[in-house]
Amino acid sequence: MKKIAFISDLLFTFFLTFVVSVVLFRRLRVSLTPSVLLATVCGALTALSYGAFQRSKRKHEFLKKSEERKKEQLLLHLALSDGENNVEFFKALLTKQDPNVQIRRTGKNRLSTETEVYFLHFSFAPVTADEVADAARLKTNRKKILLCSRAEDAAITLCKRLHIELLNGEDVFFLVQKTDAFPERFLGDDGESPAKRPFRLWFSKTNARRFLVSGALVLSLSAITPFSTYYLVFGGILLLAALFTRIFGKE
Repeated sequence: MKKIAFISDLLFTFFLTFVVSVVLFRRLRVSLTPSVLLATVCGALTALSYGAFQRSKRKHEFLKKSEERKKEQLLLHLALSDGENNVEFFKALLTKQDPNVQIRRTGKNRLSTETEVYFLHFSFAPVTADEVADAARLKTNRKKILLCSRAEDAAITLCKRLHIELLNGEDVFFLVQKTDAFPERFLGDDGESPAKRPFRLWFSKTNARRFLVSGALVLSLSAITPFSTYYLVFGGILLLAALFTRIFGKE
């Protein structure tokens, strides 16, 4: 369905540019045949440029959605996993990031190197100021780094005051992504197959507006084109698609 909306956008861009170009060339006293040919070239170039831009934009948006989903899967996995498994996971990650670093476990949810101490706090609740204070009480000259899914505002403020580096869920995700250290299987994964994910995105309720706008534009073109029946049918299909997606589409 998204492909139909994309094609309708290209057709609209082409015919709009074509009509405007014909009018401009005729105003410049160019004869009809050259005006039509030049307008066709202008319409095609504009449509191709628009298509390339939209494909690049949609690819970027899809990647952002995919990354957001993978981040949520990772944070859920870490929250469901016990402290020992998380310690081993981050020990392997840090070793992969720097094979020369010596990492050892120094607590239930703590890792240490020669220069840094890592505190792991992954749960469904945000890190509190009290938990930050617990980390601050550790007597050491090493740099303290707190890894978590999210933290309360008071905890963030306290980390800044106590010079504890705070890495939230997004920071952790990029750290794991950089080293490509994702778990082979995420705990709590819904098991949705990759083939179904684009289908779920195509039938998102947010696409209803695109179908509606595209359908309205195609219907408006029926008033200035000799092939009005085609545009009426095609525009009607897009409007029905907008209605269907709005009612039955995925959130």
